[in-house]
Amino acid sequence: MIFANGDCHVTYQQQEPLSPARREDLKQSFQNGSHIYLLDMTTTGNTLTFYYSPVKVMEEHNTIEPSDVVIEEVRKFLTGMEFSI
Repeated sequence: MIFANGDCHVTYQQQEPLSPARREDLKQSFQNGSHIYLLDMTTTGNTLTFYYSPVKVMEEHNTIEPSDVVIEEVRKFLTGMEFSI
């Protein structure tokens, strides 16, 4: 499940916990990847939370709902990491 989590965060949550090795792999891939709007990522047991600048997205897409654009970017990152969403 991917959802907007406040004003500047998008969270992916899954039922089963992420292993420490998987979380490290995700962090490394995030740091090495190029992202348009995703600025940072934090992981916990079952979640990945992505930070973004809503103002930047709103200005570039002329929208008042920036999370939709960011959710799509999160979805691309996660499918590239072989998550089934």
